Amino acid sequence: MERENESQTKSIQEQIKTLTKMVNQTLREKDLTADLQDPYFTERIPVTDLTVYPELTNSLPSIEEDFLRPQLTEEERKLAIHS
Repeated sequence: MERENESQTKSIQEQIKTLTKMVNQTLREKDLTADLQDPYFTERIPVTDLTVYPELTNSLPSIEEDFLRPQLTEEERKLAIHS
């Protein structure tokens, strides 16, 4: 019984060592690829332009307006920026 426990313990220790080596190797490879990238450049997802179906434009003409932009006058915008 004691020998079985010792052999299981050794087997588990070997597995842990193997996994540790694999993790360390993966981390080293990751560091190498990270070093190759320029730290002054960041990647962004490409911009996607969406167009509206003509049927939708005919049904809702207001959809072509820029509804995400706040509708402020020039004075209101300057006041909001400088306040």
